[in-house]
Amino acid sequence: MTNMILFSHGKLANGVADSCQLIIGSHQFKTLNVLLDQPVQEIEDSLDNLIDSFETQEPIIIVTDIPGGSTTQTAIKQIEKRDNIYVVTGMNLGLVMSLSFLNLTSNKENNRRVINEAIEETKNGMYLVEDMFNTMDEITDDGDL
Repeated sequence: MTNMILFSHGKLANGVADSCQLIIGSHQFKTLNVLLDQPVQEIEDSLDNLIDSFETQEPIIIVTDIPGGSTTQTAIKQIEKRDNIYVVTGMNLGLVMSLSFLNLTSNKENNRRVINEAIEETKNGMYLVEDMFNTMDEITDDGDL
């Protein structure tokens, strides 16, 4: 399983981690939640400590909640410091589950490819359910089911 840090505003990271634990059982990810009025340096230090807490220098994916948000901006700083960091934004349960099963290696280009595939797979699983039912009705009406 992938080394992963879930990094969010509020307690979203904990909630996603709890849900993953319920669905997939054991995992290799840790959480970091940014709380109101928490100093930036404290957040950066906490992220550094979490990264250092992984026992190996294997690749680590940091999943943040909001593109361009403070969690993402803080995580981006880690890319400049370390070769083994990948930052993915847009945290949701499906994305985290897909990423957790990746087997990342020392091949950075391959890692980028498989991470992007997991992101695309997750995007393809998002739709307005009502539209899905309308499509199903059209297929059924045509007799092509």
